[in-house]
Amino acid sequence: MKRFRILFPLLAFLMVAPTLLHAQIVKGELFLGGNITQVDGDECYRFRKLGVHAGAGALIPITSWMDIGLEVLFNQKGAYKGDSINQHLGLYTGTYKLNLNYAEIPVMVYLTDKDRYSLGVGVSYGRIVGLQEYVNGQSTAIRLGDGQIHWRNEEAGFPDLSQATNGKELTKLLYEAGYPQDAPIEELVPQVIANSDSYRAHDFNICADMRVRLWEGIHAELRYQYSLAPIRTRLFYKDVNETILKTDDSRVQPIQRQYNNSITLRVVYLFNERRAKSNKEASKKGQ
Repeated sequence: MKRFRILFPLLAFLMVAPTLLHAQIVKGELFLGGNITQVDGDECYRFRKLGVHAGAGALIPITSWMDIGLEVLFNQKGAYKGDSINQHLGLYTGTYKLNLNYAEIPVMVYLTDKDRYSLGVGVSYGRIVGLQEYVNGQSTAIRLGDGQIHWRNEEAGFPDLSQATNGKELTKLLYEAGYPQDAPIEELVPQVIANSDSYRAHDFNICADMRVRLWEGIHAELRYQYSLAPIRTRLFYKDVNETILKTDDSRVQPIQRQYNNSITLRVVYLFNERRAKSNKEASKKGQ
């Protein structure tokens, strides 16, 4: 019975598909471009990290003005900051570089006007296939994991630290766990909580596109992507040795959720675009 439940939607689609795709041609796509990215929630500001964007896909026509795009991409994201002096803290902060390489599968819906301009919206799933983090030029022990902060000596009944969204909530969780309320919270946190040393392997994004036809088969496309869920949650400290936690009134709150934020400019080459256009015109004349 379960097999029939699975097969029924597939059979229904196969029966309807010829009608939907009548006189339409699935167009192949090749993508090549670049990203400018940042990670929201870290101490690196502005889009300074450059990356490669490349892949292939298929554009499936639904109507004369609507298409579904399926893509497989290699997408480089991350963050970058050069040597600097932090005037707020009076510290030499050094360099920071984060490389996040993703194998990504976007699913897009495109609305096209006069076969020249297209607007698209969709979602994508990404899996990290390469991860590197450098602080002051030195590679860190960052890895793939749940991307959460943890208790150093976790015991049964301890509250889930991922519930905290700011320093006050984190303080409340500590006191509820039984730590004395007269203990200095900024110094207590590093003793009992281990910072996150991992990034989540999976990343889900919302995508928005604007595509312009430049020549027969060649298009330019601008895409914006943003993570729907945090890729990492971490603590920030006042000192480089991570012994004094930042307070909520500082520039960066002590607990921060991080999200990928990227802008892509790419060139799209469409196969079968001329043939698809001819079939569309012939179909209109036949009607």
